[in-house]
Amino acid sequence: MTKVKIIESDLIRAVADGNEKAFEVLYTLYYQKLHKFLLKTVRGQEESTLDILQEAFLRVWLNRDRLMEIENFQAWIYKVVSTEALTLIRKELHIKTKADRLKSSLESETQILTPKHIEIAEIKAIVNQAVERLPHQRRTIYVLSREEGLSPLEIAIKLNISINTVYNTLTVALKSIRQDLSKSGYGVHLSILIILEFL
Repeated sequence: MTKVKIIESDLIRAVADGNEKAFEVLYTLYYQKLHKFLLKTVRGQEESTLDILQEAFLRVWLNRDRLMEIENFQAWIYKVVSTEALTLIRKELHIKTKADRLKSSLESETQILTPKHIEIAEIKAIVNQAVERLPHQRRTIYVLSREEGLSPLEIAIKLNISINTVYNTLTVALKSIRQDLSKSGYGVHLSILIILEFL
């Protein structure tokens, strides 16, 4: 086993034990390689690339207790980001199709607001209210991530907090927003779709 592999296995073991510093080092170790790979995959879309990396490493941290079961971490993380990229591409195609249909509808002679348009407006209002009710730091991290497009590492540096805090805070914030949507009568699957597509 090479020295690099030994160091990497030690890092992964430390991450599995909940070591935040080790997680940050692991993130930094793979960031450039995965970033370059994703830029080719999603055709140079920087924002999409950062979103994918964020989701991929969020999955790493949330499943850290199972990391030691992975025989080849590099192959696994590349598979994770490839899957996330494919999901994003499919979602963007779906959104574009919906946007084109909506644009066509609005440009038609009948520009009456349908119940669906009203429902979307209501959902966006509920989400905005839910975000406003979040505690200050949680709201700040959410806005920096979802509205300003900063990566978890950039947020951690900007706010002088650990990247683990950023990941955990985003997870709690999204859960809180989904709960608000569910309480208002919108199902979990719909709420996730709305959070992804309209924010």
